[in-house]
Amino acid sequence: MTNIPLHAPPSTRTMQDGEMASAPTIPASAMPQLFLAADAASVAAQRTYVGGVCGRLLLLVAAAATGIVTWRVGSGRIDVLGLVGVVAFIGAILVEASLWRQRPDRTWYDGRAVAESAKTLAWKFSVGALPLPITMSGADATRGLIDKFAQLQRQFADLELSPVAAPQVSDWMTAQRSTPLADRKQLYLIGRIQDQQRWYETKAKYNQRQSARWRTGLVVLELSGAVASLITAVVKTELMLGPAVAMIAGAAIAWTEAKQHDSLARAYSAACVDLSNADAKLRLAETEEAWSREVDDAEEAISREHVVWLATRHRL
Repeated sequence: MTNIPLHAPPSTRTMQDGEMASAPTIPASAMPQLFLAADAASVAAQRTYVGGVCGRLLLLVAAAATGIVTWRVGSGRIDVLGLVGVVAFIGAILVEASLWRQRPDRTWYDGRAVAESAKTLAWKFSVGALPLPITMSGADATRGLIDKFAQLQRQFADLELSPVAAPQVSDWMTAQRSTPLADRKQLYLIGRIQDQQRWYETKAKYNQRQSARWRTGLVVLELSGAVASLITAVVKTELMLGPAVAMIAGAAIAWTEAKQHDSLARAYSAACVDLSNADAKLRLAETEEAWSREVDDAEEAISREHVVWLATRHRL
């Protein structure tokens, strides 16, 4: 494996306070095997879980929709739409049973926790932060990192990792650890702190927009339900529009609860503030000791968001 070069070579001047530079591209292959395996497992489980929840809610909506009208055949003895509703309800039960048996949500959350923790340790190793400061020899730091990975795996012993062939200590990680403080500082500020800030900002805005859209949609559904119920009350009709709209609204509420747009928007916005504070303190670090300490604090700020997210998800 060839070393992945720094975007700012040693001859390039370091950033001045407040100066921005283009973010270096840190490929996935730069991260340790534990991150890649946990990340892959988490992403696959997320798709399974979200798809299952979406499918179950759609089946329930379909079942509710079949109750609006009847379509009888066989001299009026059999309601075809009623049978469709039965099939839809059974399908929803089967999807729920599958989700309960496989618990992809646990793999999603635990995999994300392991992946982000492994990434934090990889960055600490790469830039020489506590508990793997640059004063440690390369061999001692590597052993310490592997021990931390082993502790992490023991903490999440039930997590089934995806099979990924990659080193636990990449050439990129080793190469960055051997560079001068000024280069490690520039790499970390741009490639980690500012990259995370942009990600949190983008996600916060996205979740704010989604929250507003779903709230608007729910108000429209609820108004529609009120109108439908009023029509049923004053006009003689066999259409059961009110209960059907209520079922659709209930499904929409369940979906928004699963997506947690409001809480995620707040968490990501708070993380942006924490990282801005960390960025300012990191720029003041001029010694290896101060740098090691400030990076440790910065990674703690990043970890706080993941801990809150994990705790929130486990309550769903």
